[in-house]
Amino acid sequence: MRSIVFCSRKGGSGKTTLAVHMAVAAEASGERVIVIDTDPQASAWAWSQARTEDTPSVEKATVSTLARVMDRAEQNRATLAVIDTAPHAAPGVDIIAAAADFLLIPCRPSAFDIAAITASVQVAKAAGKPAAFLLNACPSRAPEIEETRDVLNTYGFSVAPVGIADRRAFARAIASGRAVTEFEP
Repeated sequence: MRSIVFCSRKGGSGKTTLAVHMAVAAEASGERVIVIDTDPQASAWAWSQARTEDTPSVEKATVSTLARVMDRAEQNRATLAVIDTAPHAAPGVDIIAAAADFLLIPCRPSAFDIAAITASVQVAKAAGKPAAFLLNACPSRAPEIEETRDVLNTYGFSVAPVGIADRRAFARAIASGRAVTEFEP
């Protein structure tokens, strides 16, 4: 089973939104996905409770139960674990990051997100795992997108070639327990 952690020390970067949308898209492409919600706010878990579909499965975990949840998912033949993390300096984020195969660091093209990105980079580098930035909530044709991309390129990780647009459909889908591909493809 492969695993991806959405990791950003900045609140509001879109970790949970991206995690659940990616999980649904991965399921649609044939993966057997589990979303593991390690954020005490449990937003991914709440989303799953509003969902009418049985997949992807969503489980809550703490740092101390993460390995057990991942082992159980692998025994149940999951092929991909998408792990959502808490923002800020939550204890154990280093352990969660080290447990993953790949880290995705969401970043909005804003001054506040750029200013806060160093903490996320430090977590990723300490984990010693491959990582990449994902530009999220990008306004259409804004110069801040390329400016943010230029700054992120200085940290030594790849930046996803395509940014995720700022669309109301993402939030509206979440509110109904769906992903954007199910709500407004």
